[in-house]
Amino acid sequence: MHRRSDRLIPFAHARLPLALAIALGATSLPLQAEEALELESIKISSELDSPVGEDEGYVAKNSRSATKINTPLNETPRSVSVVTEQQLEDRNVQSISQALQYTPGIQAGYFGEDNKQDWFIVRGFKQANNGLFMDGARVFSSGFYSWQIDPYMLERIEVLKGAASVLYGQTPPGGLINLQSKRPTAEGKNEIGLQYGSFDRKQLNFDVGGQLDSEGNVLYRVVGLSRDTGTQVDDVNAERLLLAPSMTLNFNEDTSLTLLASYQKDNSDPQLQFLPSSGTIAGNPNGDIDTDTAVGDPGYEKFERTQLTLGYELNHRLNDTWDFQQNLRYGHMDLEVRQLYSLGFVNEYIPVLDPNKRLLARGLTYDDGQADSLSTDNRLLGSWFGDDWENNLLLGFDYQLLNIDAQSPARDPSTFTGAIPALDIYNPKRSTLTFLGKPSTYGAPIGDFAVQDKDTRADQFGYYLQNQYKVDNWVLLLGGRYDETRTDFDNRTTGVDYDVNDQQVTWSSGVAYVLDNGLTPYASYSQFFQPVTALNSSTGKPFEPEEGDQYELGLKYQPIGLDASFNAALFELTQENVRKTLPDGIQTQLGEVRSRGLELEAQANLTEQLSLLASYTLLDPETTKSTRPAEEGKTPANVADEMASLWAHYQFRGTLDGLAIGAGARHTSSSYGDNTETLEVPSYTLLDAMVSYQLQDVTLQVNANNVTDKEYITACDYYCWYGNRRNVIASVSYEF
Repeated sequence: MHRRSDRLIPFAHARLPLALAIALGATSLPLQAEEALELESIKISSELDSPVGEDEGYVAKNSRSATKINTPLNETPRSVSVVTEQQLEDRNVQSISQALQYTPGIQAGYFGEDNKQDWFIVRGFKQANNGLFMDGARVFSSGFYSWQIDPYMLERIEVLKGAASVLYGQTPPGGLINLQSKRPTAEGKNEIGLQYGSFDRKQLNFDVGGQLDSEGNVLYRVVGLSRDTGTQVDDVNAERLLLAPSMTLNFNEDTSLTLLASYQKDNSDPQLQFLPSSGTIAGNPNGDIDTDTAVGDPGYEKFERTQLTLGYELNHRLNDTWDFQQNLRYGHMDLEVRQLYSLGFVNEYIPVLDPNKRLLARGLTYDDGQADSLSTDNRLLGSWFGDDWENNLLLGFDYQLLNIDAQSPARDPSTFTGAIPALDIYNPKRSTLTFLGKPSTYGAPIGDFAVQDKDTRADQFGYYLQNQYKVDNWVLLLGGRYDETRTDFDNRTTGVDYDVNDQQVTWSSGVAYVLDNGLTPYASYSQFFQPVTALNSSTGKPFEPEEGDQYELGLKYQPIGLDASFNAALFELTQENVRKTLPDGIQTQLGEVRSRGLELEAQANLTEQLSLLASYTLLDPETTKSTRPAEEGKTPANVADEMASLWAHYQFRGTLDGLAIGAGARHTSSSYGDNTETLEVPSYTLLDAMVSYQLQDVTLQVNANNVTDKEYITACDYYCWYGNRRNVIASVSYEF
């Protein structure tokens, strides 16, 4: 249900469900037996623990992402994939995109490597950071004001597949990615490491923590790194400084508070290269464009970003029945980016000026500003138990805010008087570019182009309820949610202001049957919606919210006596009010896309020495409605219809004790470079490997991605993007 209105619910209204929930917490239903009391105590104690869960090697046991309740994965009637800490360490992942390369349903890094943000296609739908969460709270991003989280500060990644608005509000159709921060533990961890690798990569990292008091009630952890590296693109470098402290205060057996903070500074050149199809996947009389060729001018281009977060997680047991949980995170970002990009060959516009098809016309991206975000989630969890049944009631209210204050051009500065010099992509020679954006009038020389002062504010108030009921072998899940959102676009330069208000009701349901032999068949239905924090560039007016639903059937298997998890899922996912970027760069809403698919996943510690990851994805994506008839019935651009991966890790024992090896393969089928299936992007298969040796407290490790140094195109959509060439990283770490 969706309607538009002229007002946003007052913030004071948000107190009503919270006050009601707390009032309910003042009473509790009497337990029926002494055995039930013992179960209750164990249950609530686990809720006060870290939300990361118990991971052994490559196999995860539980997750909170799908239900916001600490639920075993085999009792969850949704598809959830977990990347454990051991997987992150064995593969020495360098980005969230890389971390998810062996996860089914995800086409990670389809724009190639990007040091500004991570890119994903999940179950056939594109998303950048719109579906990114950290520690259960939204990482609220828009456009260039997007967060990039370094995986070294994480100990787990959970992916909830498909529509997920009932518990999280506005989310993209493919699902959400929930990152779990490293946090204090009673055992503590102390590590310092060095890395050196391809493209003159140099990194120092550390991870220290432990107890600050003898009772273990005050715990701390500090994670940090300093990195300086080149990239596969000539003269494009990246620097990063990261510091992430955290502290846990266990006030008593009923109350704990974890404080989480992070500071990340990126001082880099923009890495993402936009290239024409001619010279990449299509023929050009001059041959192929080299993968290390920079489209822009590294002497002029700039990408500087500072990310700061402050937040906490509070867990408080109100009584024997009710728990109160609260997450809050504030984020601040300062950003300045200027990047030249390809507009295509001059030959496409004025053939006589580029008869040999060598010269690229170029545009300019420019943005300078800051973003502030706030995410808070308040939950009451009530639990009741009987001899053969269990009921968990979740009542919640969340609030999310994003405010962006930016200066950017109204249109590409290359269209102003004056021109950005064309680039001979086959013999690039850098020109001296000094033009900067200033708030002046249009028509000025390119060295003094005009910018506009823009403010975008997006708010969301959400109220949700979920009931999880377990009886005998059955698990029943039902949830509903009401949201009110407001997006305010204010152009202070032109005086144009739009204020858009939306209300949305979403719901979800699921049922699973947990068999004694380890099999769990399940079925679920869920809905999503996502307001758009941007204006329609063709009309100047706000976009309609994107919305849709998902049907899913699945089978989970945790075999008795084997530490393994096998999962299969069939789904149909539909998105309405789909936005697409036209060849002229204008975004518009064209219609409806439906994606059907099959996902298979295996995570197994087959023996104490051998661990295995395997996945297979088969998709049938289709544009079912479009204002452009040529696109109806066709596959959307960028989306591969088949993916497969396999990774194995073996730890030697005996005379080779301390030695470990790993190897993996990733296959992505062909895709289309447009929405009419006229430009095909070839498939590719990549090989990865690792070897490590541990001698007492010192570990030496070498990781290689794309071992054969294969040259390939990840995707095209008018532009094309090269994938990552061979990247080798050697690391040494010392635990103390």
